[in-house]
Amino acid sequence: MNENITKYTESFKIRANEVDTHGKATFSALCSLFQEVAGNHALKLNFDITQLQEQDLTWVLHRMDIEIYRFPEWREKILIETWPAAGDALRAYRDYKILDNGGNTIGVCLSYWMMINIKTRRPSRMPKEVLNMRLTDIDHVLEPNNNRLRPFNESNHPRYFEVRNSDLDMNDHVNNARYVEWVMEHYSNSNPLSVKAIDIQFLRESVSGDEITSDYLEKDNDTYLHQLKNQDDEVLVLARCKSKV
Repeated sequence: MNENITKYTESFKIRANEVDTHGKATFSALCSLFQEVAGNHALKLNFDITQLQEQDLTWVLHRMDIEIYRFPEWREKILIETWPAAGDALRAYRDYKILDNGGNTIGVCLSYWMMINIKTRRPSRMPKEVLNMRLTDIDHVLEPNNNRLRPFNESNHPRYFEVRNSDLDMNDHVNNARYVEWVMEHYSNSNPLSVKAIDIQFLRESVSGDEITSDYLEKDNDTYLHQLKNQDDEVLVLARCKSKV
């Protein structure tokens, strides 16, 4: 382990545009905060997206496994603690904890990252200096999951979206938090399922002008499966949402 690597923490105050109709932070808003704190920590460690682009490389988020024990409320102050964890030459883990003002853990996330070559858009082995930037002597917040989610053919009240320029990130494709937002559109005030956990896999990129179909399938009483497809019927995202953690 590199002795210079430590956990990184930032504080946030939940804003009005980050909450739902009940005044609680949304999954997509929390994912945006995860991205913010991860980027700031990577910058501090000298391997953030802008620095990697100088080597024709960039980070790509492949998967997020999130469990929320209590959603923070409007104007509530929270801390997000994060650290890069051990992986291999092609995959990196990053852990997160959401802490309330009393230091209680109210949510956790384990994220899975890959590095790709910007020109070829193919996975790339991580530079040695990046491989050394990991904490290896601390447990993950959640057990790493190697099980892949599978597409399904059934259709239940699909939702449709067209990708706008405002949906894009600095890699010029749809921001991951926007995919989470589209998945969560299936859970309205009329839906009794209160989602507490989401395991989401990002499989393909999507760009401005793409037409997205978001669909779901009830697996059991507390689990729903989701998939997002583009106009070419390619699966972009698979997710599993649960009402219990």
